[in-house]
Amino acid sequence: MWQEWEPEDLIEVWTLLEEDQERLRNKSGANRLGFALLLKFFEAPTAGSSWT
Repeated sequence: MWQEWEPEDLIEVWTLLEEDQERLRNKSGANRLGFALLLKFFEAPTAGSSWT
């Protein structure tokens, strides 16, 4: 199912909070970016929903 996102929703979902930044402190380079993206992806309201 496709969802229309408002800019405010994108900011709320994808902004790294202090708690998220703590989790990233021991990561480095591309690993840090990949970890951050996966972290926020699975926190998103649509994570786990069907892509069809």
